[in-house]
Amino acid sequence: MPLQDLVTPEKPIPLFVEKCVQFIEDTGLCTEGLYRVSGNKTDQDNIQKQFDQDHNISLESMGVTVNAVAGALKAFFADLPDPLVPYSLHQELLETSKIMDKTERLHELKEIVKKFHPVNYDVFRYIITHLNRVSQQYKTNFMTADNLSICFWPTLMRPDFENREFLSTTKIHQSVIETFIQQCQFFFYNGEIVEAPNPVACQPPPSNPVQMVEPMVPLQLPPPLQPQLIQSQLPADPLGII
Repeated sequence: MPLQDLVTPEKPIPLFVEKCVQFIEDTGLCTEGLYRVSGNKTDQDNIQKQFDQDHNISLESMGVTVNAVAGALKAFFADLPDPLVPYSLHQELLETSKIMDKTERLHELKEIVKKFHPVNYDVFRYIITHLNRVSQQYKTNFMTADNLSICFWPTLMRPDFENREFLSTTKIHQSVIETFIQQCQFFFYNGEIVEAPNPVACQPPPSNPVQMVEPMVPLQLPPPLQPQLIQSQLPADPLGII
């Protein structure tokens, strides 16, 4: 169903989107790998099915996980007849993203997003604002704007994956969505341009750290050699000194 048929002037955000976002922000904003870790596919499909039968259904009462709800939300945008980011503006967005000067680039992108259909603009602002909130919890959920854009740009932009020329622009597509998430306040709420967080601090620790280097052990050597650290697995001294 077209996006325009799912909203009204009084309710500019589709109810299903509102329910999913509210559930995620209330129960799982800090969930590690949010939007990256897949939820149960059966639960994900059932969420949409149950909602279609009863728009008043409570997601909390369904006993589903936050990852299943996140998957259902992504599926909603993937199933729209047209992408949320209009095809007619893709090329302009990609070209603008190549501008080297950051301030100029952001101001140009801000002008382009104003060209969205009003319905698309309202929903895009809503979902980007939500993703910005998710990214603010990156120290807990490990989902930076960069990670979130990797998960979301194919859903929001839906380019032609069969076009060979497209393969050379995938990173630019991703950077468009990443920039909107990072600079959400600037684009939609007249805020200031912000600096991106340090991505190094956003990497999750390994679940089972492995010591990659053998420990160094001291060996007592006769004079005039001084004690030194050598690898424990070194072969015996071929000269027979040790």
